[in-house]
Order: sequence, then structure tokens, then C-alpha cells
Amino acid sequence: MAVPLAAGVGSTAQAADPLVLDHGHIDAFNVSVEHEELVLDLKEDVTGSHVRRSPEDVLLRVKEDAWTEGIPEQYPGSPSGYVLPLTQDQDLIWPGWDTNGTAGSGYTDVKIDITGVEGPGSVYLYTLSGFGAVTPLLEGGGYELPGTLREKTPAHTHAQWTFSKAGEYTLEVQATATSPSNGKTLTSNTGTYSISVGDQPDQQPTSLAIEGLADHYHTGETVKLTAEPDVPTELDHYHWYSRDSADAEWEVAEGGEGDTYTGKAEVDGQQLKAELYGDDHEVVASSDAVTVKIDDHDDGTSGGDTGGSGGGSGTSGGGSGAPGDGSGSGNGNGDGSSSTGGSGGSSATGGSGGGNGGVEPQRCVPVKNEDSDGPVKSGETLVLDHGHIDAFNVVADGGKLKLNLKEDVTGSHVTHAPEDVALHVKPEALTDKIPDGYPGSPKGYLLPLTQDQNLIWPGWDTNGTVGSGYTDVKIDIKAVNGPGKVYLYTTTTFGGAQSLLEGGGYELPGTLREKTPAHTHAQWTFSKAGEYTLEVQATATNPGNGKTLTSNTGTYSFGVGDAPGGLKAQGGTATKTAAKGKTPDGKDCELDAGGKSPAQGHLAATGTGLTPQLIGVSIALFLVGTTLFVVAMRRRAAKA
Repeated sequence: MAVPLAAGVGSTAQAADPLVLDHGHIDAFNVSVEHEELVLDLKEDVTGSHVRRSPEDVLLRVKEDAWTEGIPEQYPGSPSGYVLPLTQDQDLIWPGWDTNGTAGSGYTDVKIDITGVEGPGSVYLYTLSGFGAVTPLLEGGGYELPGTLREKTPAHTHAQWTFSKAGEYTLEVQATATSPSNGKTLTSNTGTYSISVGDQPDQQPTSLAIEGLADHYHTGETVKLTAEPDVPTELDHYHWYSRDSADAEWEVAEGGEGDTYTGKAEVDGQQLKAELYGDDHEVVASSDAVTVKIDDHDDGTSGGDTGGSGGGSGTSGGGSGAPGDGSGSGNGNGDGSSSTGGSGGSSATGGSGGGNGGVEPQRCVPVKNEDSDGPVKSGETLVLDHGHIDAFNVVADGGKLKLNLKEDVTGSHVTHAPEDVALHVKPEALTDKIPDGYPGSPKGYLLPLTQDQNLIWPGWDTNGTVGSGYTDVKIDIKAVNGPGKVYLYTTTTFGGAQSLLEGGGYELPGTLREKTPAHTHAQWTFSKAGEYTLEVQATATNPGNGKTLTSNTGTYSFGVGDAPGGLKAQGGTATKTAAKGKTPDGKDCELDAGGKSPAQGHLAATGTGLTPQLIGVSIALFLVGTTLFVVAMRRRAAKA
């Protein structure tokens, strides 16, 4: 029995008004264990960061731009078809799968059964070796769906897809997870995935989605929003409207230009919406209202008398403030209203501690994650020698840019200061078969473009800038120290080395640029064994106004060949991720520890994003597998 998710899970019909995704990073088959149940859903980084949705609530759109002539004879789908490449094309969807949500559950051996494929043509799914050779991913070999994908350990994987013809396709998918220790299994819900391939000129937009809304703004900060039609269209006549509250009248919004709105955050609770007009000036699509929240992070003195009784204890009315903060931010009196002034959130009358006063609580929808930093235990350096790692993880929040490391080895999306982690490139990475024309030929320690479960798989992620406005990111690898050379590159759709560095070239140091939020992996080659350090700093630019944010400088350590030695603790911080929610009318609300609305439990609304499994960073990091270990030593000696 599967955990109930959003409406539509396990059904065979697509939602009447699905979210259309035609670009960006998508973990189409996202598998996780929650409350001893196996859950299959879809996770995307287009409308936010790691937003989870019921498969039936999403339409995956393969644009006409994916059409490829001249597919080489040895590649599935030759000689032509719609190709979604193994390496991300920012203008196309980049669908893969993620089983890291099973980490720590015991049920880590996952099969993803793509049991039913309907459509006008064939669907091929495969990967490429580090040097362009076609490699099957399906159990039993072969490249054409239906078939079964298997991840014996938690993994995050992307592949190359080819659709032979344009039209509408559906995939029926179900996951099974097995505990390697006792053989017990869990079976997920069945998900129906809808994929639209090629041009469909007869379709007309019916709704607009508003993208770019931040969780909150500071007074005077720029608000930049974009209206996205649910299907591609040539219509370009938009109107934007605003009102200062949900009770006010709509007015034409200054700052609306085409599908983009740019304004200032000046009124807390201001609402905005967009409409798209047809050739006869009739409304063909409109958006829901979005709400601008202003939070200037003040000290709370304006909520009442300084040094008052603060938020109260919350025992009778649900007040949540701390005594003496005077913030008046308690979450409700017994009659369901908020108390203000010196008494903060203390109850006025009655109530039962929840502050609902008999009023039915609103559904609380997870909308994003927020990170909070805390100290790591002194004396420990984490050594990672396998698994999915976003080495350069860039996050913009509260007007600051942060560079850290995010990994799915000790948990799901666990972040650390770069200095607190040593990345071990094991001796098994050594190869003497690097072909001519590839960086590092003929011999070196190779970390391939596609994940090898026995090696580290380092990449980078700038999706943490979504909604901040600072979305054009440069990752400057400023210095490389070590006994040999370090090469970083990707491959073309059908093989061949391709530069990722600004200005071309393959050898570090150099600069990576992601003009829009992206999650990227690459092929690494270290020419010699030994210890390497990389000095890295990120800069994010707001395309709307040219303003920039600059991150901390991170020091990344790689031990190539033998296990890294001389490790000493760096101190620093680790990050704990917490889900944040909003009610349908745009107000902040609290989720429980499982990321659910306390009032409603599991979400049951079509189109709602589900929060990822929340995993706190433990002070004592647990071991995963036999090759992960924590080395407890003192601070790393400074090198001359």
C-alpha cells in the first residue's frame, strides 16, 4: 500500500489542468520511503527547488527543437527523432530519476518498472560511456521502453531519450524497493506520466503560471515575475494587475511589460496576477493571484512594549513568541484571531492551545525549503568516496550568496561547508584507455559523466537561486593546487569532448557559467595521484538590474588514488533543511516534522508540490556502506 499523495496518484487520467514543463531539471521518477511506505512522484527544479508533484498533475513537453536529423547508425532511434540529450540542454526538459529518498530506510535496492508505453512511436532510453559508446540501462539489456531500471543503491541518474515520432505518449510506472538485509519489499503507487512530443499548433493556452516569486522580500526590494502559459503560444499580449489586499479592487499594475512584471516590494500582502489576450483582445488565459510578503527581519520591538511578555507560552491560545520579545506574533487567540501589542501571542480568552477557536484550519502547502546553519562537531572531517555530490552548491537567500557542498550519501540533500569534506577519488578510477581527442589522454583518474556507483559523482547546482532574482551564476574555480592537472568537460550528444569553461578549454582553473538555474554533472580527469585543493567562489547576477552577489570562497579537497591523509577538522557549519508552507491565500503556515500540514496530514490537492523527506544533519554522521568513513582529527595543518 502506498502513501496517499496528491490527487491523481494511482489513477489513469491526467489532471484537467496540468502543469506544463518544457525545460529544466526534472527527476521524473522520484522514489522515496516515507513512514514505511514507498512513494513514486515527480520532482522538478523549474518552478522552485526540489518541488514534488503527482505525476498526473504534470505534462512533460518535448519541444520541436529536440528534433534531430542524422542520428548515427549505432545510436537508438537512428536516423532521426526527438532527442533529449544526456547532458542538459537548458532549452529542453532534462528528465531522469532519483532514489536517494530511500537512503537510511533499509529499502535501498530499487526497481522502476516502466510497464506501459502508449504513443505514436517508439521511446528509447539509454546512456553513454565516458567516451560516447551506447550503454543500456534497462535490465536484460536493450534500449526501447517498456523495461525496468534498477538502482541497487541510492542514486540520482539522467539518461538520453529518443522519441521516434511526434504526438502524445503515456508511461505507466511503478517502483519496488527491497531491503538487501532481509529481502522484504515495498511497492509504490502507480504513476501515469504524460509526454507531449513535437509541435501542436492547434493548442491554445488556458492558464498562466507565475514564476519568480520569492518566499519573502525586504521593503524596496525588486519583485520580478514571469507569466508562463500552460502550452507554448505565439500570443504575446499580456496585462498585469495588482491590488494591495485580497479585499481591494484590481488595478492595472505599473511595471508590467509583456510576460514580465518588475516592481518594488512596498506593501505587505500585495497581490499580482496576469492575463493573456488573443488576437481579438479577448482573455484566453489568466493566472491565479500571487501574494508579495515583506519581512524586514526586524527585532520585534514594533509589536508592543519593549520587554513585554512577548509571545506568551501558547498553553491556552497557541501563542508562539518567546517571552520578552514583544513581537506580538503569537499564532492565534482562542477565537482564532491574532493578539498584538505588548502581550505578544498570549491567549485572550478560551482556546485549546491551537488557537483555532473552532475554525477549520486552512490547508498548508509546502512551497520551498529554507536552510538554517549550525555548528558541526569539532574534530571530524567527512570523507566521501562514492555517491551523488553537488560539490558547488550555490544558494541565494536574504540578499546573500552562499557556496557550500550538498551530498546524498549520508542522507538526502545534506549540506556542509566545503572545508569539512574530503572527496576521495579511489584507485579504481585509474584508466589507461582514454581515447585520443579526450582531455587527459591516454591515462588518468577518471570520474565519468554518468554515475559509477563505486565512485564519487561531483557536479554543481545553482537551483538554490530560484526566486531570488540572482539567477545568472558564475562559479569561478580560481586556483588548483596538486601534483598534476585537473580536466573538466562534458560530451556531445553523440560523443566527443565539449568544453564547459568560459572561453573554452578543458583544464582547470576556469569559470563555469549557468545563465539560468541548473543542476549539472561533468567528466573529471586527474592526471596524477595525490592531494589536490580547489579554491572556488561564486558570483550571481540579477539579469533584470545587473546587480551582483558574491559568495564565500570555498576550499575543496580531493584525495586521488590512496585515501586522503593528514585530515584535520575545519569547524564551520552544516545546514539543516526545513520545509516552509503557505495557505491557499498566500499566508505563511507551519508544517509538521514530516513536511505535512498538521490540520490535513497527507496532501490531497491536485497540482500541489509535496515536500521532500526532511533529513537533519546529525552531529555524529552515520556510515553508509563499507567505503564511507569519518576521520576524527584536529584542524588541517596550513600548507606553505
